[in-house]
Amino acid sequence: MAKVTVSEIQNHPTYSYRVRYTEGGKRKDKYFKVKTGEAGAETWAKEKRREQTQMGNAEESITKEERRAVMVFREAVGEMHDHKGTLSDAVDHYLKHISITEKSMTCSEVADRLIDRLELENKEDRHINGTRNLMKRFNAEYGDRMAADITTEIVDDFLMHLKLSPVTVDNYRRAISGMFSHAIRLKAATENPASEAIRAKNIKQEPGILTTPQLAAMLAAATDRYLPALAISFFSGIRASEIEELRWENIDFDEGYIEIKATVAKKDKRRFVPIADNLRAWILPHRKKQGLVIPSPQVHRTEREKAAIKAGIKKWTQNAGRHSYGSYHLAEFNDAGKTAFNMGKKNPTELYEDYRALVKPKDAHTYWNIYPEMASNITDIKAS
Repeated sequence: MAKVTVSEIQNHPTYSYRVRYTEGGKRKDKYFKVKTGEAGAETWAKEKRREQTQMGNAEESITKEERRAVMVFREAVGEMHDHKGTLSDAVDHYLKHISITEKSMTCSEVADRLIDRLELENKEDRHINGTRNLMKRFNAEYGDRMAADITTEIVDDFLMHLKLSPVTVDNYRRAISGMFSHAIRLKAATENPASEAIRAKNIKQEPGILTTPQLAAMLAAATDRYLPALAISFFSGIRASEIEELRWENIDFDEGYIEIKATVAKKDKRRFVPIADNLRAWILPHRKKQGLVIPSPQVHRTEREKAAIKAGIKKWTQNAGRHSYGSYHLAEFNDAGKTAFNMGKKNPTELYEDYRALVKPKDAHTYWNIYPEMASNITDIKAS
């Protein structure tokens, strides 16, 4: 054991004694004005000797299991290339993990805390409900597990057994990733196991649209309470979720615009969508001073299904109204920037690639000339 010595020093302007000792393999000095007493060199040296004795005894009492751990570490890192970590790094990592594990929350608790945060941030109801539903299925299996114990392999296994479309599987992955990002913020986990989880391969398909005869048949089959929402969907490109929160007060017939408020818009960006002439003709007779355009999301879905069956449309494509608008508007006006702005999309180039060449110019011209008086005669539209 290294010695702790006290010596007198000469000609120093402040100190008269020095204690010399070794710590961490390095020689160190500490200076004092007096030799004895509570603040003296001898008192401090005595305490340092006692401290080093205790440390020496602790080092000497290392167990066989601890010695074995040191040997295993040395053997393991010896087989690794360019390894720069130390045993101390490994111990620090383990202690950090233990500290997280001991105060970890279950996955269900993290999900609840995330929903609370989203509500405090005044996120849209559809975003909150969507996040809650996606996390709910994951937590039905793993909700009682500690968040810190969930691995990428567990997330992979969950995603692979969903047996859903690639887009839906990816929605689950993003929701789970968001949950564990929040777990890290709460210090209930050190890593996000979903960040490296499998990503379902999504084969991009052409957007599903209705032909002009199909749309005319839908309009003719729609009930009065559904017709405005249907027409707005196909002739303005507004999202279904936005239509379900749209109020008559936000439709300005005098100025010719539909206002999509930031609180309703998917991207939290307010925008004004022009009212096309044929759209005006469809919705003006149903105009109200105030209130929702469609009573509820449930009514929206139910009425749409009824109209589709009556119109002879066997398979309804999700977002058919929005996709039809994008396709026919781009073909008629050949302005990707204008189409993208009306639809609340940021990237005109991407929109152009998605919707170009889906319809012929003649069909696009017919689309924008579908008026109420034409919908009653489907034969005429088919011939156009």
